Amino acid sequence: MNLEFIELELDWTAELSVCDLRKYILSNLMKYGEPLRWAITSLSTHSYNMESIQKISIEAVLIINEEKTKDINAYLN
Repeated sequence: MNLEFIELELDWTAELSVCDLRKYILSNLMKYGEPLRWAITSLSTHSYNMESIQKISIEAVLIINEEKTKDINAYLN
């Protein structure tokens, strides 16, 4: 097992409520490993085709096994 630090950017569309935001973030982090700690570090708004989409920047420390370490390093580099 290893600890890995990652930075992730997610789209927060209007369909996703604030109440469901935590679950959405955790489900995306679980793709890479088990979240130990995470934080929203920034939020920005972008307009596409008359629709406003917010981008959420996440920083997280994940617990991952050795196989996932190779996968995540390849993805992040």
